[in-house]
Amino acid sequence: MRGVSSLPDPRSAWPGPPLARAHALHVAGVVGHGTEAFALAADAIATWRMHDGAGVRVRDPSGGAPVRAAEGARVRVRLGPLPLGGTCRVVSTGRDERAAWVLYATEPDHAEQGTERFAVLLDDDGTVRGDVAAWSQPRLALLRAAGPVGRLGQRLIARRYLSALLRISRPR
Repeated sequence: MRGVSSLPDPRSAWPGPPLARAHALHVAGVVGHGTEAFALAADAIATWRMHDGAGVRVRDPSGGAPVRAAEGARVRVRLGPLPLGGTCRVVSTGRDERAAWVLYATEPDHAEQGTERFAVLLDDDGTVRGDVAAWSQPRLALLRAAGPVGRLGQRLIARRYLSALLRISRPR
């Protein structure tokens, strides 16, 4: 079985200066069973359907539909109707028969600064696990003032990502 330790670490992917107030987030759960469920979930991460399914809108920075996740690609994310989000740049992607991931870093216009990794893993017994990990801190003063409430919001969105993967990865 390929484990979470073989996925890229969001902390080491941050391209900027050290984040003094950053917090780690890790949320994981079962999102399906079998190779078809794994393939559907992996595709949902690479095409941003997981984000859309969680209420996070992903667009090309120029306003059009986003391209498939690829290293160096830029996307603009927005949390539903809220003015939270900003531009992110894909740092790495990967996919093999047991794991798939997208890792992106925020750009200066984003409400947070840091990195976030979205992954699916296929265990030996056929269990498909979704895995969301982030290393970030608020950039906006309002979010910094929110403290633990802001971190709770981030955790809730991560759980929504897993719920979206669970819906999307049901074989047709």
